[in-house]
Amino acid sequence: MRVSGHAISVDVPAGWEARIFRRKAAPPVLHAATMALSDGDGAYGAAATGRMRRDDVFLALVEFRADNTLRPGDGLYAPHGPPTTLIPGDFSTSCLQVTRQGQLGCQRFFTAGTRPFCLYVVMSPGSRGATHLVADVNSLVASLRIKPY
Repeated sequence: MRVSGHAISVDVPAGWEARIFRRKAAPPVLHAATMALSDGDGAYGAAATGRMRRDDVFLALVEFRADNTLRPGDGLYAPHGPPTTLIPGDFSTSCLQVTRQGQLGCQRFFTAGTRPFCLYVVMSPGSRGATHLVADVNSLVASLRIKPY
């Protein structure tokens, strides 16, 4: 199933849930996860990640507003386009917004066109292992399309 909104679209694998939303005067956010998502969660999914079980994955794509200090294509946002391949070694406890036992996180900042983003992924490796969970994330990110406004 393809989910689209706010000039962002992504193919959602079977067993995943996704939504693209925008809060008052804020840039859009994409949430995708292997468990149910709830309305009203923060941009980085603190509530969703609190409900994660083993082998669950949560992904947030958070857009930022460019201004005098945040310039698309510059500094932290220099990479063009989302990451093409994440590996299990990219994930650590130090990248988590909220540290929880058994969870690992990864953040990547980039620019798509003139739109600056952060890709934030949390996984809780279990019997499937980190390699399989990261492969699922890479598949979802590969399907991501971001159009200019």
